[in-house]
Amino acid sequence: ATSLSINVIREGIRQYLQTLKKKKKLKTVFLFLGAYWLYIDGVDTIIRMAVDYAQSLQFRQEDLIVALLVVQFIGFPASILYVKLGEKWDIRKAIFLAIGIYMLITILGVFLRSVTQFYLLAIMIGLVQGGIQALSRSYYLRLIPLHQTGEFFGFYNMIGKFAAIIGPAFMGIVGLLVKQYLSTGITSPSELEAISMIASRWSIGSIILLFVGGGILFYFVDEKKGKEEIRRYEQTGLN
Repeated sequence: ATSLSINVIREGIRQYLQTLKKKKKLKTVFLFLGAYWLYIDGVDTIIRMAVDYAQSLQFRQEDLIVALLVVQFIGFPASILYVKLGEKWDIRKAIFLAIGIYMLITILGVFLRSVTQFYLLAIMIGLVQGGIQALSRSYYLRLIPLHQTGEFFGFYNMIGKFAAIIGPAFMGIVGLLVKQYLSTGITSPSELEAISMIASRWSIGSIILLFVGGGILFYFVDEKKGKEEIRRYEQTGLN
């Protein structure tokens, strides 16, 4: 059983290395995956850190539960409608719109003051959360060889598993730096509490860098160039 497990792991690693080698000939795929990793990391970070952030602002536990329910309640129908929007309008533009909305959510989160505002952000997240995930998957499908979708989506899903890594690191580093900078010479508990709240706001604001970076990389993703790379890739017989 141990030998079988080792062989399975070895075969999995070999498969990923082969896929990585193929992607070097499909630069547009690489570029999209870089963009996707950044902005989807921002999406997942906001989802996972929203509760911790709200708690740092001293919101009640009941308010947090309601906000989570709002996201879930709105998310499913909104994702269906957003995908239809992408199909009728343009997938690329719809992804850009979702990235822009998440940037707005991040900015509004920095200035969050009331529970009502927190609910508003929950509604905004619910409106685009499922849509950006579904449309990203659809757009990726346009950039890869159709007869190797399983192999290429395995790599895509692996990147998705590593989401929400950069974002929490950004938040932690920025929050720590702001807190250290502002805490110099401060001894009052009330002042330290206020500084902690400011540090939390700066930390959530740092997530915008992921959306900006992801949006910039996505801007340079050229679908026509990607299709040409696929054509050359298939003609060389390296697949």
